[in-house]
Amino acid sequence: MNTHASREDASRSTRGAQAVFRAIDLLKLVGLNHEKGISLASLVAATGLDRATAYRLLGSLVQSGMVARDESKLYRLGLESMQLGLATMSRVPIMERCRPTMIRIARRTEDTVYLVIRNGDYAHCVHYEQGAFPIKALVLQVGGLRLLGVGSAGTALLSTLTDAELEAFHARHAAELPTERGSLSLLRKQVAHIRQQGYACTDNLVASGVSGVGMAFQVTPGTYAAISVGAIRSRMDEARRRQIAALMKEELQSGGWGMIERLAPIA
Repeated sequence: MNTHASREDASRSTRGAQAVFRAIDLLKLVGLNHEKGISLASLVAATGLDRATAYRLLGSLVQSGMVARDESKLYRLGLESMQLGLATMSRVPIMERCRPTMIRIARRTEDTVYLVIRNGDYAHCVHYEQGAFPIKALVLQVGGLRLLGVGSAGTALLSTLTDAELEAFHARHAAELPTERGSLSLLRKQVAHIRQQGYACTDNLVASGVSGVGMAFQVTPGTYAAISVGAIRSRMDEARRRQIAALMKEELQSGGWGMIERLAPIA
């Protein structure tokens, strides 16, 4: 047995896996900054890679079509990444598993229930179920994107970010957030409250006269989705919000989803 050759093969395998993981990290960062684009310098600072390595890996991603580089030398997701994302929307595993839970919640509340996943800095609606109440709060369509912190489901997802991620998110999108969440201190305060009570509430953020209750849950360790119940404002007094939140938690737990009991409040 050629021990030297075996060690060389193992070393090449390790280097190859390392390159893949680094490329994936770069791809994720580009995705998070897709709307405005991100520079090579910012990617180097965020990943700790040396400039030459980052440039080489990004070049491979650009060549494959997963990443695009514009005339301003900013990187965004490429056409191949987008096509992969669109291809999955016709059969989203989380939707199939979560739909029975959503149907039960819609039946019990008689209001509209939304399923939202995080897509970078945005909340991406993948499904909704309508309840029996005649006045519907259809404020988000399947496939629709909304900035985290705007709708109730997106606000619940926002509360799952780490403190550092929340600060970076605010730096990117402060001008686009609702006035009551425009400053970092206000955003931190509201996120701490959501983490404490376990659910998010919104009024008139998406449409006038519409309120919502959103709750995040764990899909896999470190990966979250959220459901929300939307209704006309007159159906969403404080007592009913608490009732809906308790119902959502009950149904999610019975559906086998990992619940977020409490994230550490921001100091």
